[in-house]
Amino acid sequence: MDADELVVAGILGGAATLLAEIRFEHREVVGETWAAWIPLAYAALLLLAGGLALLRFRRGGREVLRVLFAAGILVGALGIWFHSGGHPARKTAQVLSAFALEPGKNGGIKIGSEPPPLAPAAFCGLGFIGLIACRRRRQRRDRALPVEAGSSPGRLPASASALGRTADSPR
Repeated sequence: MDADELVVAGILGGAATLLAEIRFEHREVVGETWAAWIPLAYAALLLLAGGLALLRFRRGGREVLRVLFAAGILVGALGIWFHSGGHPARKTAQVLSAFALEPGKNGGIKIGSEPPPLAPAAFCGLGFIGLIACRRRRQRRDRALPVEAGSSPGRLPASASALGRTADSPR
């Protein structure tokens, strides 16, 4: 396995953990709304199809993984929209305002009273990292460049004084 395949394997491990966590956190809401099933279905699909694609990483699996990881970014963005009630900027500002609170204060928001607005961004992160790991690489060719006419393949001196006297140098 090369480094990119190891990164993808790590992402799939993270998706498995995320699937278990989301199933726990969504345990009540999956009976109330269809949207709660989106991250569960996506994470399960990523694990199954992504695991199979990883086995064929060098023979076409990379393209399948790219599609899956791009979908993860979409799932994360959609989740942020749903978790914020359609107001992601307002909820993000609310989350960031926690840095101004005294330790132990809740800022007027009861813990557990609403979904964490930025939690779905975890899918965006996995998606972006996955896309980076699945990028196309140019084939490196370890071959010497041809020597152009009049050039020397040898090392150049550090300074002109190291060249010594030449026919056109002043005496």
